[in-house]
Amino acid sequence: MKMLLEISNLSSGYQDTIIINEIDMKINKSEIVTIIGPNGAGKSTLLKTIFGIIKPKNGEIKFKERQIGRFEPFKIFQLGVSYVPQIENIFPSLTVMENLDVGFYTSNIKNVEKELDRIFSIFPSLDQKKSTKAGNLSGGERQMLAIARALIGDPDLLLLDEPTASLAPGLVNEIMEKLITIKKSGTSILLVEQNAKKSLEIADRCYVLVMGKNFFDGKSSEIINNKELGKLYLGNK
Repeated sequence: MKMLLEISNLSSGYQDTIIINEIDMKINKSEIVTIIGPNGAGKSTLLKTIFGIIKPKNGEIKFKERQIGRFEPFKIFQLGVSYVPQIENIFPSLTVMENLDVGFYTSNIKNVEKELDRIFSIFPSLDQKKSTKAGNLSGGERQMLAIARALIGDPDLLLLDEPTASLAPGLVNEIMEKLITIKKSGTSILLVEQNAKKSLEIADRCYVLVMGKNFFDGKSSEIINNKELGKLYLGNK
């Protein structure tokens, strides 16, 4: 399987504070990798570092064999990485279509109609609400809109930070099903998710971060079947 992202000995944080410490991680083409762990473990910091919002203090980030650790976010986006933060990920005063237009503005898509058809085939509910203000959407619809805009241009890698936070169980399942569809289309996903059970159900592999360090990595089935890890992170008895 072809490697897409390779992280080696990565340390990052804010000013003089180290949040993630000597992290190693690999993501292959067309797979879902989830990152779980307690609050404050550095999961969101890791995504921001990959996307260039935070610059690494040490280590390497390679995307398609190219060193991107010092690149700015827009350059990383141009190379094929999209990022959806947990909050403030849509423009509430704009309509659904206007939010998507922002995605087209920052991409090099020539056939807009064809790309819209692709996006709406994944998120048909958004097609029905193109004229609706994003601020009037439900929580689940807002997250779908944020993901849909990030998919414009067909990125190789999608970074998602807590896409199901505060959503009802039915909407959580719907979002997870959409992520499987996105993976099948050829986009890899690096998923930070507090709903560990659900994320492990759809992920090929998993990393557990504890206090900024790799605590475990392996196939999702391995953590699901590990009694100790199951007690700590899945609420198993």
